[in-house]
Amino acid sequence: MKISSAKYSKYKIFITALCIFACTQLLFLSSAFAQLDFYYGKNTKGLRVGLGPGVTTLFTHYSSFPFGLTIVGDVDYAFNPYFSIGINGQSGKLIGQDNTGKFYYQTATDSYMAGSLNMKFGLGLITDFNSKNGFMDALKRLYIGLGYGQIKTDNKITINNDVSPTTVYDDPDNQNGKQFKGTFSFYAFNLGTYIDLPGVWGTDKLELCPNFQFNMTNTLYLDGYRSKPSSNLKGSYSATSLTLRYKF
Repeated sequence: MKISSAKYSKYKIFITALCIFACTQLLFLSSAFAQLDFYYGKNTKGLRVGLGPGVTTLFTHYSSFPFGLTIVGDVDYAFNPYFSIGINGQSGKLIGQDNTGKFYYQTATDSYMAGSLNMKFGLGLITDFNSKNGFMDALKRLYIGLGYGQIKTDNKITINNDVSPTTVYDDPDNQNGKQFKGTFSFYAFNLGTYIDLPGVWGTDKLELCPNFQFNMTNTLYLDGYRSKPSSNLKGSYSATSLTLRYKF
C-alpha cells in the first residue's frame, strides 16, 4: 500500500503546527517571567507522566522513508531539573516503501510497540548560567538521553509481481529471508528539552516535552526481510514527538 502525497502533507502540517505552538509558548514565557524570580514556586523534582503524538521514520533496505504516526507515553522521575530516569512507550506504524521497482517486497508497514528505559542528562549539569526566563530555562534543560529497550514488530507486506521472488534470500535461521513478526532489542538516543506551562492546573504542574529519539535495533528484520544474502543491515528508526507532561 503506497502512502499518498496528501497524507504526507497532513503529517508535515501537523508536526509544523506543533512546533509553532511550542515556539510560541517560549516567546510568551520569556516576557512573562522577565521580571520575576524564575525559580520561586518551581516544581523541580518528582514524578512526571506524559502523553502525546509523534511521527516515525524507518531506516532499512527501502529507498523511500514515509512518515508513520505513533503515540508516545513516558513516566519519569526527575531528581532535579537536569537529570531524570524513566520509561518510554510507543505504539504506532513504521513504513518502508520501494520507489525503484527493484524489490519483490514493495512496501512494509510495521505495526509496532516499543518500550525503553532511559536516562536524560540536561545542559544544566555542566553549565551554571542563570535561568531568568522561559527561553533560558528551556535552553538550560536541553538534554541528551541514553536508553535500552525492546520492540515488537508485526509487518504487513505488499508484493511487486513484476519482480522475481528469488530476490528474497535465505537467512541463517532458515526462515527464507523473512521474519514478519518478532521481538528485538534496541539502543535509544534522545535529544529534547522541557518547556514549562506556568499557571495551567497549578503554579507549576504542566510542561511540554519535544523529543527526538533514534533507535538502533539488533535485527536484520525490522522491515520483515533481508534484501540480499550479503546484507547485514540492521534496522533503525526515529520517533519525533511532542508530549504534554504532568508534574506530581
